[in-house]
Amino acid sequence: MMILTERQKRILLAVVSKYMEDGEPVSSGFVTQTLGNDLSSATIRNEMVELSRMGYLQQPHVSAGRTPTVLAYHQYISTFLAEAAGHRMFSSPMELPLQYESLPRLFDGVAVALSDRTKKVSFVVSPPMNSVKLRHVSLVHFGEAMLMLVLITERENVDGYKLPLPADATEAELANVNTILARELLGKTLDEGIRTLHCGNLLPQSLSLRFGTILDAVAELMEAEVRRGDCQIFVRGIEQMLGELPDDQVSSFSALSTFLSREEVVKPYLNSLGDLSEISLFIGDENPREELKSFSLVSVRYSLESNRTGVLGLVGPIRMNYVRAITALESFAAYLGRVCARA
Repeated sequence: MMILTERQKRILLAVVSKYMEDGEPVSSGFVTQTLGNDLSSATIRNEMVELSRMGYLQQPHVSAGRTPTVLAYHQYISTFLAEAAGHRMFSSPMELPLQYESLPRLFDGVAVALSDRTKKVSFVVSPPMNSVKLRHVSLVHFGEAMLMLVLITERENVDGYKLPLPADATEAELANVNTILARELLGKTLDEGIRTLHCGNLLPQSLSLRFGTILDAVAELMEAEVRRGDCQIFVRGIEQMLGELPDDQVSSFSALSTFLSREEVVKPYLNSLGDLSEISLFIGDENPREELKSFSLVSVRYSLESNRTGVLGLVGPIRMNYVRAITALESFAAYLGRVCARA
């Protein structure tokens, strides 16, 4: 990115702001009115020609005003982030509660609210499965010689696994084992729970002889839960954004919609955005995926407690208000961190 003078920055930001507002080429006359009497119209015209030469502006027609390029959008966003660093304040979205029943309902609610607020396609990618917390673990009788392991996580999934009942095990012993499992496992992530079970001294010796193999089996089943899926994705607002698109982007929306509906393809791609930076932005052809090259994608990382991280973001037209998009995303990211810390 070429170095701009302060005057060029002011002119460029005026052009980008106006173009994001109405999508029409911006004239030097409008910039002159916007910046007041500080600069002459001739100076502004000359600077806009120079900004075009530098690759920040383009002119659709000889007699038309200027429109921003991808380089201009990045300059606009960089200026916003630099000026706002250290004093951006984000309050919880008012339409969302400060408690949640399960992570899937929380993430889906965030995706819906984010799409409603921005009129863009929103997505939330959950933390990896190994960081999901345990809400219930218990062993219950299932027939005469079997136990059923009931395993419930934050993801609202309830799984039951059959295990052999130890010979001559009593109701009192089973109750003691369930008490220990609840005390040692609830609130821990699957990874933490697995490590706890593998420590080897969870049960007193009187119970370990009969139930030790049961705990080994519980650990194996929890490991299977981790292997079964790494994260979940929640996408909302596809139909809503279609109604907001300019006519020249409707034809390319079909490929985008198909891409976003194919979870096995879109999930690893969106999840990988969290490895890039706190804020990721791809405008038009910058997008690695062909289906996104007619659009822009902006995402942020969010953090829950215990260093659990995920990604939430927006997909919209190239001419979107990126400052509003980033501000909305960071507000929802802050909300996720706060509401999960209260759980």
